[in-house]
Amino acid sequence: KDITQKMLERHNDVFSDIVNVLLFGGKKVVEEKSLFDTVTDSVLKIDGRARIQDRDIAKYWHNSKIKLSMFGLENQTKPEKRMPLRVFGYDGAEYVRQAKKENSKELIKIM
Repeated sequence: KDITQKMLERHNDVFSDIVNVLLFGGKKVVEEKSLFDTVTDSVLKIDGRARIQDRDIAKYWHNSKIKLSMFGLENQTKPEKRMPLRVFGYDGAEYVRQAKKENSKELIKIM
């Protein structure tokens, strides 16, 4: 159902507008040229079973060559009680991915 939204949000100008409105009250803080796509899928292992997770949209926000943050969006057509738990899983998997990198000195904030 949310394929059209995902296709639109993949465009950096649209994505930056969404982030700027939701996080910065409409102030143009995140520039479209500072956003870079990142992987949206991860694997969650619970009770010995692996489960594929797929975040709708994820982009790194760079300032020069420094990664400032990673933004993730999830589209919903109706409220789901467990959506916050799914987002925690997506964010946790990204923090694990960052921590496993050999040259990782600090974790990049996920929003």
